[in-house]
Amino acid sequence: MDMKVSFLYLGRMEFPLFRLVETPDETKMVRSPAVAILIQHPTLGNILYDTGNSPAFATEYTDAMLHDYPVAELVTITQALAQKGLSPSDIDQIILSHLHFDHAGGLKQFEGTKAIKNVLVSEADLKQAYFSVMTGNGGAYIRSLFDVEGIQFKTINQDTKLADGVELFIQEAHTPGVIGLILKTKHNGTLITTSDTVYTRESYEKELPPGGTINKTPEEFYTNLKRIKEMEKAYNATLIFGHDYDQFQAWAAKDWID
Repeated sequence: MDMKVSFLYLGRMEFPLFRLVETPDETKMVRSPAVAILIQHPTLGNILYDTGNSPAFATEYTDAMLHDYPVAELVTITQALAQKGLSPSDIDQIILSHLHFDHAGGLKQFEGTKAIKNVLVSEADLKQAYFSVMTGNGGAYIRSLFDVEGIQFKTINQDTKLADGVELFIQEAHTPGVIGLILKTKHNGTLITTSDTVYTRESYEKELPPGGTINKTPEEFYTNLKRIKEMEKAYNATLIFGHDYDQFQAWAAKDWID
């Protein structure tokens, strides 16, 4: 069996664009999708990249999060997997790009499964997540979302090849360690995911850093952006951005990518 990839749409948040990228327009709104990627690999099994928002977001998220990034539509990871004929118990491994609420929010749906004992994250982001929540400065990290019963983290601290066609690279932007994917497909070329280091195609093309104070300095964004541009050229790759609504809807409309 060749590797198959599916893009899972997990609903959306709606909020002012300036909370996503730097812009002088304080009135323009943006639809920001929550997303996951399902990889069916001949040797690795079923791999899930990210898990979307929590089904209990209304009570688990802080008032500030609910105000700044309101969830307008929720598709749980369980519902999205069911559309592919799968359940959480069918997943062999979870890879989290990082542990922010809209990426780790579905982890509880894997409690008691083999996947919850095989959750791969970057060491730097895991340390940042626990440090943040334990010092009262959680920001976009919520302990109850990722510190779940039975979870066993496996960490990486450098670029890693998991198997033929699946490689991981660590980005030091947005958080100290955001995992991106390099997927080498048979019929659709190489796909590279930026996760939240580059939110949208517009922010990539216009080189717009994130809004607010998510990065310590804009230089983190620009340094990582240069690397992504070099990777895009080296791999002749298609980039998949972290929260580009139109792009992700187009990919999600395709049943499988192989």
